[in-house]
Amino acid sequence: MKKPGLLEKFILAYVVFVFVLLGLNMLLLYVSSRLSNLTSEIYLVDYRKKELSSTLIDNIISLEETQKKFMLLQQDSYREMIAQKQQEIDQAWIFLETDFMSYDEKEREQIRNARQLWKTYLERYQKQIDRIPEDPDELEEVFRSNRKEIDVLVEYARASNRNAVKQIDNKIVYLKELGDQTMSSTWWVLAFALSIGLIVPFLIYRSVTRDISHIKGGVKKIAAGDFTYTIPLDSSDELGRLAESFNAMALRLKELDDMKSEFISVVSHELKTPLTSMKEATNLLKEGVAGEISEKQMRLLAIMEEGIRRLLYTVSELLEMSRLESGMVKLNLGSHPINSVVSSFVSEFKPFADTSGVELIVEYLPKDCQVTIDRDKILQVLTNLTHNAIKYSERGSHVKIRLKLSDRVLLTEIEDYGKGIPEEDLSLIFDKFYQSKYTRGHSGIGLGLAISRGIIDAHGGTIYAKSTLNKGSVFTFSLPVAVHPSRMRSH
Repeated sequence: MKKPGLLEKFILAYVVFVFVLLGLNMLLLYVSSRLSNLTSEIYLVDYRKKELSSTLIDNIISLEETQKKFMLLQQDSYREMIAQKQQEIDQAWIFLETDFMSYDEKEREQIRNARQLWKTYLERYQKQIDRIPEDPDELEEVFRSNRKEIDVLVEYARASNRNAVKQIDNKIVYLKELGDQTMSSTWWVLAFALSIGLIVPFLIYRSVTRDISHIKGGVKKIAAGDFTYTIPLDSSDELGRLAESFNAMALRLKELDDMKSEFISVVSHELKTPLTSMKEATNLLKEGVAGEISEKQMRLLAIMEEGIRRLLYTVSELLEMSRLESGMVKLNLGSHPINSVVSSFVSEFKPFADTSGVELIVEYLPKDCQVTIDRDKILQVLTNLTHNAIKYSERGSHVKIRLKLSDRVLLTEIEDYGKGIPEEDLSLIFDKFYQSKYTRGHSGIGLGLAISRGIIDAHGGTIYAKSTLNKGSVFTFSLPVAVHPSRMRSH
């Protein structure tokens, strides 16, 4: 029997190699197609359903509070708010009942029951407001009855929310398993290809792993919140198409992030004026300008005033963050002695520290120096950092503020001896709206540090943190010394 010649060996190796490549391409095509379908389902169905049900829960709870206020005060402004909330809740129930959003008939039946209960609740509430009880005990009984039905409606909405979260978790786990299986299969294919030839399979392997590395890097960038990153792949194979889909997704996420920032800015502007008016109106009512008020009404006004105050503070932070992001903050720069600036701040902040049972210790520069800063903005940074340090410190402890001069750079350190921050959170705490799990439950929406970073960046400085769990944290920001205002960043 004749032995196959070199040409036949090459042809045989080429045929086997073609089959190997064909199998590999089919695998990659399946993976990319499945990945695209799953990401589309997560984004278009599961995530949307999760957000919708969360909003529905908030709206139902908010509606109950607004209805209580209307039945107590009987003001037309609450009636309009109730009508708007009812319309939003109606639309949410209708959307959740669609085949597109319901996972199975059982869930669809639950949504139908919820809608029916919702209609019954609205009919009963309409009868209640037509004849609002005068007796406080009867009114309280009405509130308790409504609360029971509201709890059932909220539970229906939470069940829908849990289903959406569960679907997202399952699909993410499946994506992880799919990735692991794909990686394992790729290695087996590579080992088989290397038995036929070393150079060509190695080149293919290097090309594929390079593309996968780019995609993996892109995933990390997106996970870190950098929606401007695009995967630099120009190939037209499955990985190239996957990269193109990924880049399109990143672009869409960037557009949504920009829309969110713009929405927050617009809403904050629109809310600030009416909230200020509401605050003044509340003060006038408390002063009795519109006539004498009862103790019960005074308590309601106090609750309203506190809520308006918190909303105004949140709106102010959102506006400040929006201005920093859009570059619309104009620094009022001037030359100031830093020791005097810090001394003035400590004098104003010491009563809060004393009330919190925390001692403020300040280490000034041996010789005062001039810094070109926007004094009010730097005081805002000092307030944010020192307030956080005191907030997370135990009574009887102390917080240190240190000023240091190093190579024409002024360093300001705020050190506390509180619970500390996990190392994995240190790179994230300056992101807007981020709150570490160790600090959740305290007041605030996670903008103070982001605003502080924006202000320090505008001054041409840097800000960072070091921390050890259960030992404390040190927040440091640097400012250039004796820098002419024209060298500052223009905001």
